[in-house]
Amino acid sequence: MANLVLRKDLGKFLYCSSLLEERVAKAYEHTAKLVEDKLIGCLLGFIASDSLKHAECFKMIYEWLSSNMEVSFEVCKEVWGEIWKTLVMDAEKFLGKSAISTEELTSLINGLVRFESFVTEEYLTVLHIKLVELMVDEARINLDTFKTVFEWIIEDEKRHEQILKIIENILTKRENKSTSL
Repeated sequence: MANLVLRKDLGKFLYCSSLLEERVAKAYEHTAKLVEDKLIGCLLGFIASDSLKHAECFKMIYEWLSSNMEVSFEVCKEVWGEIWKTLVMDAEKFLGKSAISTEELTSLINGLVRFESFVTEEYLTVLHIKLVELMVDEARINLDTFKTVFEWIIEDEKRHEQILKIIENILTKRENKSTSL
């Protein structure tokens, strides 16, 4: 019975992670379309693409673990805590924008750097994946096939932070050039 409970908990955890990754992917994708600079748009699109892959992987593993279980938004808030709801809502705020100025983009990128480094790195990847591994070991659920996928997601998340720092540097250099003229 404990194995079944852990399997369901792991399924909820993965499903909620897939919802967050999906919302984040849409926010990055939308922002990439608003940006006039093609390089910055491409880099944001790169992150969006990765995040969408993460969402699909988490959802697929969830379905493999617990195909008959339904998970609601409220359950995800219980699984991840209040921060999950805040992150999802913040990601959805980006979708409401129809234009973005250079100042807004700079502010947005600064916020995304903090978002990726704090939440994604600490909670959604390192702690998340380690917790998943512990739950898998404890429940004796064989997810060896997916361990490599989890490691790739961790690598992607670290790369996202690096990409955002590159964008931040591009924007800073442009701002410095325009103020020195």
